[in-house]
Amino acid sequence: MALKSATAAANVISSDHNLITAVLTNARLKSRLAAMPADEKTVVLSNEENATQLAHPAWKEWDSEGFHAARDTPPSADMDTIALPAAAAAPVDRMDSGFVPLRGVAMIGGGKVCDADYRLVGELGAGGTGIVYQAHQRAVDREVAIKVLRKNLSQDATSRNRFLTEARVIGGLDHPNVIALHEVCIDQDGGLFYSMKRIDGTSWDQQIKEMSLSDNVQTLMRVGDAIRYAHSRGLIHRDIKPENVMLGRFGEVLLADWGLAISHDPKESAENIDHTIGGTPAYMAPELATGDHRHVSFATDVYLLGATLFQILTGYPPHHGETLLECIQAAATNKIRPTNVQGELMDIAKIAMATNPNDRYRTVDQFLEALDQQREHEESARLVKRAQGHLKSANASNHYEGFRLADALIMEALEVWPENRRARDLGRELNLEFARAATDQGDLDLAISLYESAGHGDSEAAARTRRLRDQRNANVEREGRYSTLFTHSPDAGLLIRMSSSRVVEANRTFRELMGYDEDEIVGKLMTELNLWVCPERRDELIAELQRNQRIDNFEGQFRHRDGHPIDVLISGRVTKLAGETMLISSIRDISIRKQTENDLRRSRRRLKDLQALAGLATWSYDAVTKQVTWSDEVFRLAGRDPAEGVPSRTESIEMLHPQDRRKMKEAIGTALVNRAAYEIQIRIRDSSGHYRHLIVRGQPIFDDDGKTIEIYGVLIPQNSKTTRSIDQ
Repeated sequence: MALKSATAAANVISSDHNLITAVLTNARLKSRLAAMPADEKTVVLSNEENATQLAHPAWKEWDSEGFHAARDTPPSADMDTIALPAAAAAPVDRMDSGFVPLRGVAMIGGGKVCDADYRLVGELGAGGTGIVYQAHQRAVDREVAIKVLRKNLSQDATSRNRFLTEARVIGGLDHPNVIALHEVCIDQDGGLFYSMKRIDGTSWDQQIKEMSLSDNVQTLMRVGDAIRYAHSRGLIHRDIKPENVMLGRFGEVLLADWGLAISHDPKESAENIDHTIGGTPAYMAPELATGDHRHVSFATDVYLLGATLFQILTGYPPHHGETLLECIQAAATNKIRPTNVQGELMDIAKIAMATNPNDRYRTVDQFLEALDQQREHEESARLVKRAQGHLKSANASNHYEGFRLADALIMEALEVWPENRRARDLGRELNLEFARAATDQGDLDLAISLYESAGHGDSEAAARTRRLRDQRNANVEREGRYSTLFTHSPDAGLLIRMSSSRVVEANRTFRELMGYDEDEIVGKLMTELNLWVCPERRDELIAELQRNQRIDNFEGQFRHRDGHPIDVLISGRVTKLAGETMLISSIRDISIRKQTENDLRRSRRRLKDLQALAGLATWSYDAVTKQVTWSDEVFRLAGRDPAEGVPSRTESIEMLHPQDRRKMKEAIGTALVNRAAYEIQIRIRDSSGHYRHLIVRGQPIFDDDGKTIEIYGVLIPQNSKTTRSIDQ
């Protein structure tokens, strides 16, 4: 669609005339702009009757310098009817004559209801060329918004024609993100206005700071959809900014203010192009500020979308200055305000705001596609962050659940964004952490596959894990053979993990001995089973194992499940099984032997008591404890003071005459090995150093296995006479 200006060709702004030139070559205009603070309002530069004129929402009337002074005053409440704007005394050449319908307009509270088609409720906003009011349309009983051409422009043919062109642009756009136009009219005083859909909401600039980043970007994409549609119709908006976007209460996003929209048709002749320059300096693309129509294109709207994205990210538009003049100059040179905001969205904004239009996104589609991809990337990044959280707390205690959740999230992140390098890096990191945890748990095949997935199959860690796996496989075979022997051993056996004192295995003989079922003992802590009758003996066994890594023939008492004690003889070895430190122990029930020993000990005690009563010189030697005992009569016959105590075995040998010592050792050795009794003559040195001639008789005592555990006997004076002393 071509938008043709009614300005004569002679009045068209020359190709070298632009906003900056117009401002800098007009001393008063330059002075006034230099005195105004920068804002985010639309300015319009036009050529009216060969005079360059600049319009701003804060100015009202044209003055001798060709610019406006202040905003229109809203209609007062006591007016019966109003002209929007007032009719001129002299007729003007209008392109709207004859085909724009007449509609009566009145203020609420003034005139008769039947006198007006539209009744004004209040002002909604104002721009450089028009004012927007809320109104009630009587014919269809609805609330609408009407835009009125400013009073000071009402008699300017170019302004009227441009206003009609704006209405036709809006009327020709049928899109859910463009405000729908109802009709274009003149009021009873000849003022132009058009009515639009009334949006129950506010403009985007009033909500942008309260909205989330995601909601703002979503709003921008819907504005982009409207611009994409306009571009398909050959239109360039030229004034995209949050102030020109309406947000409805029910989620509507509507792009408004199409007053600066122009046709983009390279084939159109220069005299038919609207050379009005306009836009908002705070957002303006450089080609808008310089007014070079050769460079105003669809890429100009791409710039404005990028400028709006910049404001979403930073909280302020891209161009700024202490004055409005400085802001226009910043736009002309594309001076972007500094920011510390970084990231993919900022990169998108900067590409869209490139100084050279050829360096921007070629189309709005490409800009929106970049935003779509960024949202996918953002979702992928969120998934990676969640995966990092699971990986940080992952361990083997819950069957690797944390690792598996992290892996699933990483796979989902890569599905959303296959080029997500952080997800790929985290995936490799996860596999390495998972592999280490699996190695620690002995899941060596899993660990090796994870090292290979992470690209570390040739690493030293992977090689070490392979060696552990090979060693484990070799151990499995050995352990299989051991298990058979352990399970069917006639001796009770326990396999205990040293690190936790937990029972790994208990063979059938042990379970039968102690009265437990397998599930009552396997997997339990030794302290939970409460097997030891005497905990001190347990502590002694543990200390011996820690010192020597083995224990042999350690006597103790276990408590049967029903509570009665069982005398046991424990032997064990600390060894490595499947990479773990284990105690393999065998336990023999020696209750019968202990009972026999106790009975024998009692018998011997009675015998000794009887011998003492009979006055016999009795002695004994315990082969296990190496302890020697003498009766009182032995002290008398040997001539040793009882206060000196019972001599040890070594001392007893040293008390003998040197010629008798070998004979005594051989007799004792024979008794220990062959269980043979003996009787020999000896000479023993008394306390005075003299030797006494005595006869020694010895008798071995042995256990059920035939092993000598004690030798006892009597000491008799030689020839049953009183011992005599001889000197050697």
